[in-house]
Amino acid sequence: MPQRKKVKTQWRPRQIRNKNRPGQEEEWRKMLPKKDGSNKMSLREDQVGITEYVSNGAGFTGVVKSRFSDFHVNEIDLDGKVLQLNDLTVPKPAEHALDEEELAAVRQKFREIITDDTWDKMSALAALGAKDPAAQPIDIIVTTLDKTERGQIHDMLKTLYGQKLVGSTVTELKDSLEERIIRVMKPKYNSSSEKRTRWNFPGEYVHFLLYKENMETSEAASRLASRIGMHPSNVNYCGTKDKRAKTTQKFCIKRRLPSHILTAAQKSYVRIGNFTFSNDVLKLGDLKGNRFRIALRHISGDEEEIQKALENLRDKGFINYFGLQRFGNHADIPTYEIGVALLKADYKTVAELILKPRSNDLPFMDEVRKKWWKERNSAAAAAMFIPNEFIEKKLLDGLAKYGENDFAAALRKIPRNMLLLYPHSFQSFVFNRIASRRIKEYGFKLISGDLVYRNKEEMDEDIIEKCDLNNTVDDVAEDNENTEDNDVEANETKDEAESPANSAAKNEDSIFKRKVKALSEDDIASGNYTLFDVVLPLPGHDITYPSNEVGAWYEEILAEYGLSSKKLRHKVKTFAMAGAYRKLLICPRELTWKFRKYSSPEETLIASDWDRIAGKAGNIENAEGTGDLKALLLDFHLPPSVYATMFLRELLKTDTSAAQQLKIEKDEMSKVRDKQQAEDGNESKNDAAVESASNESITEKRKLTADESEEVEEKKLKTL
Repeated sequence: MPQRKKVKTQWRPRQIRNKNRPGQEEEWRKMLPKKDGSNKMSLREDQVGITEYVSNGAGFTGVVKSRFSDFHVNEIDLDGKVLQLNDLTVPKPAEHALDEEELAAVRQKFREIITDDTWDKMSALAALGAKDPAAQPIDIIVTTLDKTERGQIHDMLKTLYGQKLVGSTVTELKDSLEERIIRVMKPKYNSSSEKRTRWNFPGEYVHFLLYKENMETSEAASRLASRIGMHPSNVNYCGTKDKRAKTTQKFCIKRRLPSHILTAAQKSYVRIGNFTFSNDVLKLGDLKGNRFRIALRHISGDEEEIQKALENLRDKGFINYFGLQRFGNHADIPTYEIGVALLKADYKTVAELILKPRSNDLPFMDEVRKKWWKERNSAAAAAMFIPNEFIEKKLLDGLAKYGENDFAAALRKIPRNMLLLYPHSFQSFVFNRIASRRIKEYGFKLISGDLVYRNKEEMDEDIIEKCDLNNTVDDVAEDNENTEDNDVEANETKDEAESPANSAAKNEDSIFKRKVKALSEDDIASGNYTLFDVVLPLPGHDITYPSNEVGAWYEEILAEYGLSSKKLRHKVKTFAMAGAYRKLLICPRELTWKFRKYSSPEETLIASDWDRIAGKAGNIENAEGTGDLKALLLDFHLPPSVYATMFLRELLKTDTSAAQQLKIEKDEMSKVRDKQQAEDGNESKNDAAVESASNESITEKRKLTADESEEVEEKKLKTL
């Protein structure tokens, strides 16, 4: 049978797909990655302080995230349960219809509140059309009733009038006193709408699992919020998950019908299910960890040696570095540099670094940046954007609104949780450098002054848990930008003198500081502690530093960037970095692995939650595993805020940067193609009679292989 030619499609940015308007083709083409290779440059691990390994093995070849379907993450809740999307049932509100006896009893109970005259008015209102000018609301005063009694009245009205009338409880101020009213009116929506349905669920918050593919957690939350009609800060989750992956995690939203959330999810290209209800809201850090299932493709190396490396990693762990995801995609402008400027209240530099042209940009963004950098016309640069979701777009809108030199005010247009990523990136950078130096100079032995949690069961705290990222009030621009350079020292000195946090620091009363203690020689000799107990601080103004040489290293690094622990208090409260503690070493839990043969670079190797729902998991997991290509399938658990890429780095003994992984994959794919071509050529020589007939098929096969490889690279470049 002749092979069907695969049609290769180019990536179009999600924000402008399926929009039919003039100039569409030219717009999306400008957003495609460059073909000259200039956009393949990315940060290397050594540029962000990642330099050391736990063991000295040789490592082996393996490609990380060749496809986003090679990387699966499932959240582990506080009870230790791995969360899996497997129930698509959509709960409906409980409707309590009263029988005749109950109806009579309720009507009798509230006869003094709902008089005969009121009943007559409601009956007349029910008979009118929704747009009839005479269809005016009727108020029933229920100030003396409690919530249960008001609910009984709502049930009675629902039973008697169905969708003809709806009742809403409102509070009004009359003569300086609050008056509670049930307002009865014609529904504003059609009878099939659920928007007027009373909240009859067993909890204020709807909890559900969200499954996403190749999408940031924040993007998923923003899309849901937009389609539900709420601010993104009201869509809550426990932690962010990898973008280039298939992930399942818990979300929650307050008092929104599950059916409405489902509709919003379908329009947001995510899947949801496993609905539950609670009076508790999810908070960042409300999880025990994450389960990772990862396929490393193009494995080369002796299987026995790889097994030994895995056993070594299982027993000795890996250095708990912050991965490259923390530092952005641009080697020439890493996010921590923007964080330094923000911590120094240099808002002009912050804005310029965000908007500065860079070497590996998307073409359309490159044009925007260059235009602004040359002309400093923010309105004109902002008008070049097609989507509105970029930080750069928000900043340009702010400059256009508040003035080209009012950088502090313009930064207020960027959501605060996004701005905080920059100083957090700097803290992560400092942690990485300290961790590398600690391992390089002292190895894996405990030293006097090392910090450990006083309570050994204490969970490792990520930096974001010390900040209120859900607060949407931005106060970055409270100070006038023109006076910052001259007044910053005076303001900081005043803040340091008056701040309660500073008083705590002087008195060493801070609860957070007392979470840890410095190891003594006796502690070390007791054998009760190992290097897995040691924590290193993320720098801040309310943190305990090691009482040994390591403590001095922090101030050295901060001084390199014109900062100090005191200056991290910041005069704008939003950007005050209190600090946090993070384990130096981590051991994976529940680690298992197996080797798998496969024949095509496009072959799916791991079944996702959605594959199981769709009935495809069996075919994926029970495949015979034939072909010349080999993958290593990994399954393991890690605590919150620990990077799986750092686990893989320790295993492979290679840089996990995007550029390095693309190079490895390109080299391995070239070997595969060369081998296929050699085999095809040998077959042709051995059978000259078939050569003519097979030439066309061989050429087509090679072209398909090349096209698939190019498409894979293009997809990867898009998501890096």
